[in-house]
Amino acid sequence: MPAKRLLYITAARATAYVWSSGRLAVDAGFPAGEEGVAAFANYLAAAPSSLYYVLADVVEEDFHQENIPLLTGGDRRALLERKLAQRYRDTSLSVALSLGVERGQRRDERIVFSSFTNTQQLHPWLMALRDADAAVVGVYSVALVAPRLAAQLGVKKSPCLMVALSQAGLRQSYIDGGQIRFSRLGPLEAAEVASSERVAEAFDRETTRVYQYLTAMRVLPRDGGAVDTLLIAPPGQAAAVREAAGTVAQLRVRVLDLDEVRRKVGLKSAPAGAGAEALYLHLLAAHPPAQQYAKENLRGSYRLHQWRVGLVAGGAAVLAVCLLYAGTEAWEIMRLHDAASRDRSQAALAQQGYERVTAAFPAMPTNTENLRTAMQQYRVVAAQTRSPRDLLIEVSQVLSNSPRIDLEQLTWEYDAKIADAGRENGAGAAAPARSAQGGAAPRYEAVEIAARVRETSASDYRGIQLLVNQFVDQLRKGRGVEVLAVKMPFEANSRTQLTGDIGTERTGDIPRFTVTIGRRIAP
Repeated sequence: MPAKRLLYITAARATAYVWSSGRLAVDAGFPAGEEGVAAFANYLAAAPSSLYYVLADVVEEDFHQENIPLLTGGDRRALLERKLAQRYRDTSLSVALSLGVERGQRRDERIVFSSFTNTQQLHPWLMALRDADAAVVGVYSVALVAPRLAAQLGVKKSPCLMVALSQAGLRQSYIDGGQIRFSRLGPLEAAEVASSERVAEAFDRETTRVYQYLTAMRVLPRDGGAVDTLLIAPPGQAAAVREAAGTVAQLRVRVLDLDEVRRKVGLKSAPAGAGAEALYLHLLAAHPPAQQYAKENLRGSYRLHQWRVGLVAGGAAVLAVCLLYAGTEAWEIMRLHDAASRDRSQAALAQQGYERVTAAFPAMPTNTENLRTAMQQYRVVAAQTRSPRDLLIEVSQVLSNSPRIDLEQLTWEYDAKIADAGRENGAGAAAPARSAQGGAAPRYEAVEIAARVRETSASDYRGIQLLVNQFVDQLRKGRGVEVLAVKMPFEANSRTQLTGDIGTERTGDIPRFTVTIGRRIAP
């Protein structure tokens, strides 16, 4: 993982720090000027794979709040760029910070525009970073990190005025709702920093001055109540700062020692003699703000670094998924092998049991192969076996509706070949193999019904013919049933002569007839 290096720039010098796991150490220092910039370029060449965070702590910094129409996407970006260009001559180090939406008659977005008004003092350091293709994460000001410090000290949403002494001087930052509203640096002379009394006086003086300025600019309301004020005093000077503070009734002052604040924010170690800049640098490395001042032309190498990290992370994720899948498949293969081994063991036990049982069987008249062949043939014959059930149901229903017809005999044949010319010709159930037209005869499932007519005189030809015809007509109404042949108890066609004593009762002679019906078999 690349090292995190922090470049702290003031008007007098630039100091490079190395941060790792909450520990901050000075790596190198460079005075302002050409020699310092040249030394800084050599320093960058010696550490090409680091990530660089630039923290500027200078006087020339502007903050301006303005409301803009609520827009999104490209329209919002274009409007913000136009507003920045209207306010600042050089927008290379500028940013627009959103304070949220103001809900009134129309929905406006509150924006704080910020920029370094004198970018020339920062350009030499930034150009050296660009020329060295250093991975610049961003350019930040102390004001952008101040809200994180206030939140770490327990002030998250309420208005707060925070004052801390760093190498550059007294930094005063006004934070409201977790967002920076105003920040100012008050430089101190070396003589003032050396005296604890003068430092305490400077805390009181600069705090009062910034409060009056914010009130005059109507950033703070005059009758809005007391404002929380955090004064971060140098080590061992908290009592002096507390004694000098408190001259403004509208400020609710709380004085904290720098060492105490370091413990609260998780800074494990800091360089000897470091001021509040150590707090800002630590928070910048641990929790960098979402917005910063630099444009994309300075962050090109960092974007390449992000792409590389993304590709490596994506490859690692894919590898992890593949390894997980491979592990799952390997476990499944082992489980299947175990299951197969158990099945083989059970099969062997079953085979042994089968052999023990079959050993007690009597000797078979034939071998196993012949029995298997016989069973296969039996299944084929059983599959081809047909039942007269459906056709006999049709016959039984007609017999149930014909009480004067007594059934004597039924003959069923599945594949009866009946020629069309021989149907209902009174010649019995003759079945020539081919039809009169010379084509293949249709195949039938046929039933020959032999029956008699009871409770009727044998000489009553008309009544007998009527009963038989009714019986035949009912048979013909069956689903798919065709009447193939009818043999009446007497001959009554044009080639025979109907004879007998009319009016003479014939006893002992029961009228019998035969009907052959069938249902065609689909080819």
